[in-house]
Amino acid sequence: MRTVKQPGRPARSRLLSVEAKSGGELRLVLREGDDLLNGLAAALTKAGVASAAVSLAGGGFSRMQYLTGQPCKDGSRVATYGAPTILEGPVMLLSGSAFLGLDQKGMPIVHCHAVLIDNKGKVHGGHLPPGVCKIGRQGAVAHVAAFDGAALTVRHDAETNYPVFHPTALAQAKAAQ
Repeated sequence: MRTVKQPGRPARSRLLSVEAKSGGELRLVLREGDDLLNGLAAALTKAGVASAAVSLAGGGFSRMQYLTGQPCKDGSRVATYGAPTILEGPVMLLSGSAFLGLDQKGMPIVHCHAVLIDNKGKVHGGHLPPGVCKIGRQGAVAHVAAFDGAALTVRHDAETNYPVFHPTALAQAKAAQ
């Protein structure tokens, strides 16, 4: 088994939690031409949702990109993203998981990983970056579970040297903005 040692000092506990209640559930259908992540963020913000878990349940793209990890050569992190893989449509969205939270400036941000099938039937998967995943004519379906009383906020993680989501009590999340 391979052991990975992160470059920074480990946090006392990697299990971080705050109390939250269900903020309700909704189903979204994103339209052709929208960018997946920006469209999700805009629709959820309009619905009053600041943080949520999102399950992508199908749809497709006219053109999109995804990223996969590779070892970080300069040692500042264990891994980094490689060059984007670009897929021309139609690309079918098989499934995906995403989280909506607040970035370091308090703006909505979506982090998403998905499994895709390209126009030749090959399966792909990875991290979907914002601004480059254009939804195709079949749209895309998202099932959303909103959080009430807590938010996911991006903060620098000293151990991994990455900005990552941290659960934050909602009063703290608003004060950080």
